[in-house]
Amino acid sequence: MIFNILITLISLILENIFNLYLNEFKYFTPLFTILSLIFVYPYFKNSKKDFFLFSFILGLVYDLFFTNFYVLNSILFLIISIVIYYILNKKDYSLRYIIVTCIVSILLYNLLLFLILNFFNYVNYSLLDFSYILKYFIIGNILYIVILYLILKNTYFKNKI
Repeated sequence: MIFNILITLISLILENIFNLYLNEFKYFTPLFTILSLIFVYPYFKNSKKDFFLFSFILGLVYDLFFTNFYVLNSILFLIISIVIYYILNKKDYSLRYIIVTCIVSILLYNLLLFLILNFFNYVNYSLLDFSYILKYFIIGNILYIVILYLILKNTYFKNKI
């Protein structure tokens, strides 16, 4: 469990650093905290209730650090963790499925956020703006997933999978 908390804390810190210092370099817009759920999944593989609770609490922490919507990201993290659980539970835990899960998670998070913010007229942006935003999220996050997977493949995953 300590390793999972460490992975999520590193993801939170890296996401904060990228948002603060590399915000002009738009191709690396991070969603590292959401994607850390993919890497904590093997620990919770046999206990989906604990995985969903962990993701909800992580969403609350994310709300405290990055947004002023104190329940919105918790619900979005929970929805994404459900998707992650059902994708990776049915497939093997290989790099290919992790990248697919990463892309689905990024698309789902941004789509749900886009729909919710436009529905409540909080931010009004078009589908063209939405597609423009998506291209900036995909590149850096897939790079982060691949690097983290290669680092953890021979140590952590060998024991959990």
